[in-house]
Amino acid sequence: MPTVVLIRPGCTDFDRDERIQGTLDLPLNAEGEEQVKNLVTKIENSGIETIITSSSEPALSTAEQLGENLNIPVKEKEGLKNLNQGLWQGLEFEEVRRKYPKLLKQWSESPETVCPPEGELASEAVKRVKKTLQKYLKKKQSFAIVASEPLATIIANVLRNDQTEKICFEHSGRFCQNELFEILESPAKKGDAKHVILDDHSEKKSSQQDQGCHDEKWRFEEAK
Repeated sequence: MPTVVLIRPGCTDFDRDERIQGTLDLPLNAEGEEQVKNLVTKIENSGIETIITSSSEPALSTAEQLGENLNIPVKEKEGLKNLNQGLWQGLEFEEVRRKYPKLLKQWSESPETVCPPEGELASEAVKRVKKTLQKYLKKKQSFAIVASEPLATIIANVLRNDQTEKICFEHSGRFCQNELFEILESPAKKGDAKHVILDDHSEKKSSQQDQGCHDEKWRFEEAK
């Protein structure tokens, strides 16, 4: 079974300003460029043979830089385009919280039931992610996926075979992350996936089934 390295792109100015990016194209900022450079040495021995990503920024730039430095081909997949968050895109997170408090709360807890104004249901993103990954998961070759949040959380759920109808997003005021990647065995059994943390090389099991989504990033809620 292939090993999958799930990679979040480096930071953008929207991350720094705590704005929702969604499908908007934004370049990596100086911090993001440095994050990607540091990431190369972290994954160079992971055995990946292909990198797949969307044609959107900053995922594409992150993937291309990694591919160039690791001599790995990069393939663009429309199905990996980030979740469309509609009219929320470009707004500061706190501004969305003020304007759409009830809708945002429901979307954070049960995004599969809520569509951001003029946006996309998480359940629709799940369908296109599954369709995109199907071919790669049948192969024995290990590969990497570069995807922005919140799509990266959806992908993590799909790869873990979690109940993707129970995806949970919550943001606690931190956009730029030092934890840019995690390594998953796919198809995985619940609780088998490992998180590989960029800053201290430590690994931790992802079987915190009662924790919900209260960490310092967009998180998935594992099925109980």
